[in-house]
Amino acid sequence: MCKKGFLCGMAVGVVVGVTAELVACPRPKCRKTAVGQAMQRMGNALDSAMVSVAKKLE
Repeated sequence: MCKKGFLCGMAVGVVVGVTAELVACPRPKCRKTAVGQAMQRMGNALDSAMVSVAKKLE
C-alpha cells in the first residue's frame, strides 16, 4: 500500500469533514458537541480495531 497516497487521502478527508461540519453547524457549542462525538466514535473504532488485531495475532 502506498503510504503517501493513503496519508494524502486521509488529510483530504479530514479537511472535507471539518469544512462540512462548519457549514452544517456554525455555532461554537454545536461544534464542540460534534467534535466530542466524533472523537468518541474514533476512539471506539480504534479500540475495536486494536481488539481485532490482537485476536488475529494470537
